[in-house]
Amino acid sequence: MKAVQIGGGLVGNIIAGDMSNDFDVTVVDLNESVLERIKAKNPTVKTAVCSCTDAQKLSGILKGADIVTAGVPGRFGNAMMEAVIKSGKNFCDISFMPEDFEELDGLAKENGVTVVPDIGVAPGMSNFLVGRGAALLDEVEKAVICVGGIPEKKIPPFNYQITWSATDVIEEYTRPARYISDFKPVVIEAMGDLDIEEFPKVGTLETFITDGLRSLMKNIKARNMQERTMRWPGHVEQMRLLRTMGLFDEEKRLLGGNMLRPRDVACDLLFPMWKMDPEAGDRDLTIMKIVVEGYKGRDYVTYTWDLYDRFDEASWNNSMGRCTGLTCSIFAHAVTSGLIKEKGVIAPEKLAASDKLYNFVIDEQKRRGINYIESVNIIKNIR
Repeated sequence: MKAVQIGGGLVGNIIAGDMSNDFDVTVVDLNESVLERIKAKNPTVKTAVCSCTDAQKLSGILKGADIVTAGVPGRFGNAMMEAVIKSGKNFCDISFMPEDFEELDGLAKENGVTVVPDIGVAPGMSNFLVGRGAALLDEVEKAVICVGGIPEKKIPPFNYQITWSATDVIEEYTRPARYISDFKPVVIEAMGDLDIEEFPKVGTLETFITDGLRSLMKNIKARNMQERTMRWPGHVEQMRLLRTMGLFDEEKRLLGGNMLRPRDVACDLLFPMWKMDPEAGDRDLTIMKIVVEGYKGRDYVTYTWDLYDRFDEASWNNSMGRCTGLTCSIFAHAVTSGLIKEKGVIAPEKLAASDKLYNFVIDEQKRRGINYIESVNIIKNIR
């Protein structure tokens, strides 16, 4: 069978590597040096130079593919998804597009294809597990996603490191956050509702509401629902200070005698301080806790999933990249094996009612060394 991976970046090369265990893989990227590095790492992988939004050229590359996977910057995601759908190919994608991907549902059905969007770790597994909890309950009273990619060790002064773009991180610190309260959407300032919580194997972390619910807001009926990002304590106070100073603003202003975007300056200053360097001993963690609780008949039931994942020494891949990329590959395998048969653009939470798919996903994650620990608490006859 043949697979095409669009995007050869940090996560894209992990998707391609995992897919290459079972598929003949071609990686598509506009950057030839990126493709050369992938080829050097995995000689069995084929490569093709092409823009992810060049629909005509992309269509030719996709010809003969049994499945397409992708991870590109979100601003290109919508056009790329439309191009893949029009090529008549099934598609699993991690690209965090700003548009509503469900608007392409009709086009996908017309072309008879299955598209699973936002299928990384969060969004992705977070959606799938919230959907799983909701499918097992009659009424959802509360759903909370706590998730974060953090350095294993606190690295001063920010106690934070990243493996991707500083711009994307700052966006999380500036974009107003949406959540559900008493069945109604609420919008608050970014980094709002700061709290402190204890997490197994890690200890004390601070959490704050972020705008990561996305399709969950309309597909899951819950009385209360939030996504909360995790950081080592003290980080949010520092980010709020930088934001108050205007360093995250996007409008150009006079800085040092030049008209500059403060956010560009902040990124240039922060990224060297935040960049994770495995060669120097830096290691990252991916921590996620998902709680879905509510009524099943007369009982009050709480489902909890805990994830603790660390930088992988064997593959030399960072944890967040692995948890994101391997999830995409697992769902691509599920599509090609017939576990996902529905046509259209299907948000991950809509797939979670299937016991066969749920067991497949959890087992395949475990086989790759990523362990989602499920626990259930039942209070009998509460109403």
